[in-house]
Amino acid sequence: MNEVFYTEPFSENYRDQVNLASAGGSISFDIQGNAAFRFPTAAAREEYRALKQRAEGGGSK
Repeated sequence: MNEVFYTEPFSENYRDQVNLASAGGSISFDIQGNAAFRFPTAAAREEYRALKQRAEGGGSK
């Protein structure tokens, strides 16, 4: 069975990492040692994206 990976590019930004944890994601590394944000589900990745957008001022007040 093939496992589906839901990822976003790694960010050193503290707020992005807090949003990652809030959405249930983690930091993972590929075989070459490159870091990425990894999410257990597509919904968790979408939650991260929404939190990030809100933090960047893209959400409504």
